[in-house]
Formats: sequence, C-alpha cells, structure tokens
Amino acid sequence: MKKTLLFLLLGLVSSTAAFAQARPGGTLTSKDYTGGKTTESGNTGFGVKGGYNFSRPYGDEIPNGSAYHNYHVGVYGQFGFNNFSSVQVELLYNRKGYNSDINSYNGTVLTKTNQATRLDYFELPILYVANLTNNFSVHIGPQVSLLTKAKSGDKDLGLAENGFNTVDFGGIVGGAFRVGPARIGARYDLGFGKIFDTSKKFTYPGSTVTYTNPSIHNQVVQVYVALGLRQ
Repeated sequence: MKKTLLFLLLGLVSSTAAFAQARPGGTLTSKDYTGGKTTESGNTGFGVKGGYNFSRPYGDEIPNGSAYHNYHVGVYGQFGFNNFSSVQVELLYNRKGYNSDINSYNGTVLTKTNQATRLDYFELPILYVANLTNNFSVHIGPQVSLLTKAKSGDKDLGLAENGFNTVDFGGIVGGAFRVGPARIGARYDLGFGKIFDTSKKFTYPGSTVTYTNPSIHNQVVQVYVALGLRQ
C-alpha cells in the first residue's frame, strides 16, 4: 500500500508539472473555468488529490475490531463566491474497511485470525469552504457513497448475497492549509447509513463469524495532499 500511495503522489506532482508546461499561455486563471466570468476568490479552479485513510467503523461491536489503513484518490472542482466563501465538489475513489477476528473451523481445529475487510467506494462530497485566513480554510458538507467492491483478505465478497448496503450517505468536516499550488489537509468522514442491510445475515466465507442485524457505520479520518491545476 505504501508503494501505491507513493506512485499516486508522484503521479499527482508530475501531472501538474506536465500540464503547466504543456499549456500555451502559461498559468490558468479563473476565467478558464467560468466561461469568461471573473470571480473575486482565488479558490476557483480544479485539481487532483490523494492521501491516507485511518478507518474504524462505529456501532455494534466487531469481534476484536481494530483500525484499517488504506488510501483515497480523486479530483475536485471549486468555485469561490468571494474571498471568504466557496463550494467544492469532489469525486473520490475511497478504500475504507476494518480488521476483525475470524474463527475458521476445518472440522477438526478451530483457528482464529485477524482478517482485514476492505470496502471500495466511489464518493461525491459537496462541501462549503470558508477561508479563515489567506492560507487556512475549513470545510463541511454532505457526501453520497456507492460501494463497488468488498473483500475479505484476498477473497471477493458478493455485495447482495452478503447483505452489504451499496449506497451510503454521511457528513464531512475538516480543514486545509495552502502552500503555493498545494493543499495539505485533514478531515473526519462519518457515515450515517449502515454498512450492512439489517434485514440480512452476513457470514464470512469459511468462518463461524456471523453478523445478524448489525448496526455498523463507516468512520474515517483522512490526511491528504491536493494539487491545484489552477489556484
């Protein structure tokens, strides 16, 4: 995962540099994104972002549950109404999940292992951004998430047959520092919907762990770097 994150961040840097060098006329301005209209805010534009996820669901107890570490990556677009207020829309590929104890029984021996469950989402946050200073902003807003894949270790888990809810909704709050064209930020991502459909029973393949009517929700702390193609 560390190598993947490194490649993603290197890709973000190289794509920004290549874009700036390749475009005739130099650096983009806000008019390039607003049909020729001007804006007083320096936030208007778009960019790419990626970072680290610290994921630990909340709700009903997960057997010996512990934090799950992975990454997110995506793009954002932002329009500033003035020097203080703006709206930012993002499209993210986000890997959430958790670790838990799995009991496996082969007919003779019962073994217990700590198994990672990975949940892959495409997410659409819509955020209000307030610039508290020239270099620091806070953001808050809703998010809609679509679950596209679930894995337990190296095994794919069917979404419908295992009772996963494929749509989630939640809220985000966070802050970011601006350093030139880059932003360094952190946020708290809280899911309001349940990971599992409470009308179904979920059992890990080849294990004795069964969740019946589980009320478990996503909860993630993110740290990220964003690079603006126009700032």
